[in-house]
Amino acid sequence: MNLGMFKGSIRIKMLGGVLALEILLAACYAGVLYYSATQSINLNAQKVVEQSQGVFNLLVDNDSKMLGAAMDSFATNTTVSQIFADHQDRQALISAVQDIYRSNKSRYGITHMYFIDKNGTCYLRAHGTQLSGDTIDRETFLRARASGKESSGIELGKTAFALRRVMPYIHNGSVVGYLEFGEEIDHFDRLMKKQTGIDVAVLVEKSFLNEDDYRGALKATSKTDNWDAMKDYVMVSSTMSDPNSVASMALGSEIRSVKAATYLGTVTEGASTFARGAFPLKDAAGKQVGVVLALSDVSDQIQSQRLSLIFLALITIVIFVVSFVSAHLYLRSEIINPLVQLAEQANDISMGNIDHTLETQRQDEIGVLIRSFERMRASLKKSLSMLAKRSEQG
Repeated sequence: MNLGMFKGSIRIKMLGGVLALEILLAACYAGVLYYSATQSINLNAQKVVEQSQGVFNLLVDNDSKMLGAAMDSFATNTTVSQIFADHQDRQALISAVQDIYRSNKSRYGITHMYFIDKNGTCYLRAHGTQLSGDTIDRETFLRARASGKESSGIELGKTAFALRRVMPYIHNGSVVGYLEFGEEIDHFDRLMKKQTGIDVAVLVEKSFLNEDDYRGALKATSKTDNWDAMKDYVMVSSTMSDPNSVASMALGSEIRSVKAATYLGTVTEGASTFARGAFPLKDAAGKQVGVVLALSDVSDQIQSQRLSLIFLALITIVIFVVSFVSAHLYLRSEIINPLVQLAEQANDISMGNIDHTLETQRQDEIGVLIRSFERMRASLKKSLSMLAKRSEQG
């Protein structure tokens, strides 16, 4: 009998089973850890997008109230309302409102101030006195004229969005026209980043913009022409200076599918990893004209996840070594060596040596085997003794 093969075979089979079980458990634990970490990042990113949408809506609501308060204060100026009601001297109206407009612009950030006739013709732009006579057909004005009440909302211009508020302009109890205050909302990006710590980019569908007007407006203000940075969208404002970076993070197919605050997954840009999300941007008519892209840097979370997996791998290796050595010593002491001793005893018996007594205190299967083997040895010895006596008598 080749005891070495027997001994090695038992050890390999049993220790191989232990090793396979440990590998399976480690793989399962690593999978659970990775899934948990990934889900945590995804859930946090979704919350960030929803929080960003909440902050944006809050900014719109607060600034709309601010515009309303400024308009209410201005509407009580009977001198200005009388000049507008007379429609006789546009220059007198310009002189009467310029200081008021500059004060509101400085204090509240108001960038637009319109006097609109009852028929929808722009009588005066306080922010651009050289322009007048055009027809105003924006949704906020149409709603205010139809309802006879104040109306507000976000509306898209040539290159940016503006928050507008329109109210019927009353003089001596009669509507003499409409007053509109507005502000460009490109500063919302900075406010959102200040409050949430994330980067923001406002993307508009090109179908809602005129390419020539857009390019011309950017050129007139010495801004970088980014019309070609993206296929279907254009970035009208952002806290990120490089439009190409935003373009690489915003796939058109993903953006078009955004109908609510949505997490869009992670993307690596340089040494940083960003969790991308977006929420729809709707104008005053309720029409979705683009999205607000929210980009949160999750590099630290990803790095923490990787370090956790590396730490798990190191711990697993240590556990493998300790448990494998412990299992090897236990199997050799409790199973392999007793079996080898039985094999050697069987070999001795086959050679005629039946005087060696096997003793054990074990109550397990090995103990049962040893005692069974001992009974067999004693029975064989007794049989051989009886045969020897008969031989002597014969």
